[in-house]
Formats: sequence, C-alpha cells, structure tokens
Amino acid sequence: MQGAERLGSQKLGLYSNWIFVALTAVGWLGIAHFWMPARADLSLEETKVWFTQTHHPAVIVGLTLFYIAAGFLTPGSVAFGIMLAKIEGRWPVWSYTTAVCGVFISLIVFFNACAWMVSAYRKESEASVLQGFSDWAWFAFLLGWIYLAAEMFATAIVELMDQRPEPMVPRWFSWLTIAGGFTVFFAGGPAFFKSGPFAYHGLLAFYLPVAIWGGYICLTTWYMLKELKRTPGRAPISAAAAN
Repeated sequence: MQGAERLGSQKLGLYSNWIFVALTAVGWLGIAHFWMPARADLSLEETKVWFTQTHHPAVIVGLTLFYIAAGFLTPGSVAFGIMLAKIEGRWPVWSYTTAVCGVFISLIVFFNACAWMVSAYRKESEASVLQGFSDWAWFAFLLGWIYLAAEMFATAIVELMDQRPEPMVPRWFSWLTIAGGFTVFFAGGPAFFKSGPFAYHGLLAFYLPVAIWGGYICLTTWYMLKELKRTPGRAPISAAAAN
C-alpha cells in the first residue's frame, strides 16, 4: 500500500507539468494574447495602448492563469528530479540540477507574470514606466534560457546513463533534448535586437525556445509516466543505483 501511494504521488507530480503547459497555453498565449505579443520595436505610446486598451483586461486574466501555472511547475520539476535520481543513484547531482532549475524557472514565470500585469494595471501611468516593466519581464523571461538549457542538459545526461535495453526515455529523444538545450541560446537575442527574429517577439528568440520548452516538458513527462506504469515489473534501472 505504501509503495502504491508513493507511485500515485509521483504521478500527481508529473501530471502537474501538463497542467502547467495547459494553463500557460490557455492563459498566457491565448487569453493574454502573448501568442502575438507587443512588439519590442513599438513606441512608448503604442506599447501602453497594447497593454491598457487593446488587450485589457484580457492581459490581467490571462496572466493570472500564468502565475497560477507557475505553482504547478514546482512539483512537476521535483518529480522530474525524483524520476531521474532513480537512474543516477547515489549523489544525484544532475537529477538535483534538473529539479532546482525547474523551480528557478517557475519563480521566473511568477515574477514575469507580475511585471506584465503591472504594465496593464494602471492606465494613467506613464508609457515609459509601462514599457519598462514589460521590457524587464521579457528580459527576465527569455534570458532565463540559461536555466532551461542547464535543466535540459542535466536531464539528458542522466537519461543517457540508463543502459537498459528499453530505457526510461528513448536515446533519440535524449539527444534531441541536448540539441534543444543548445538551440534555446537564441533567447539571448533580445538584449541586442529590437526587431527581427532575435527580438523578444521574434521567431528565433521567442517562438522557437517556447516551442522547445513545451515539447521538452510534455514529452519527458509522457515517457516518465510510462516508466511509472511499468515500474513493478521492471528490472533495476542501473548498476549505479545499487552503489
């Protein structure tokens, strides 16, 4: 009974990742209209209009769902770390790295959502103040690529330690995770560009890293849930776990 309860707890933690992705898609990208955000090259007044008129109060409602989503990412990230630690064994440095980076990202999401909400909160505020909060949120969000890359690299390192004939996560996906970790480097572009694919509304700096992030969370969660379903009949994960 105790083992079954632990298994259910781990499943709940992993499902939290899917809840995070769903709330993010519906709230942040959908309701708040960040699937087509205010462009970095808008003027001060145009940015103010986007937040306080064109998409107000949808921004407030959508970002409320987004910061709630951040809460679900925390247990989801810890669940990732637990699943990976079963492979890594004693002193699971990379498993802990995965969990801690995921928690850092959940905090980044929370504070970014708050900053964007500030941009829409007071319609009488100066346009420069509103754009300043928006720019800060974008930089904190996208320049946080370093934590996502570290999380993805750490995840893949541990996954590749799984030497069973049928590993928890297919090796092709682990290598794809590493490639994705390098690709999210493009999210550093907004510090240098206000227009084009490397601006914070651009294809390479925004849309591609967000798609990689979502795909990494959803598919890694799916493979880990499959592992939990077959855990009772599985052989020990690795020799390292016995050391």
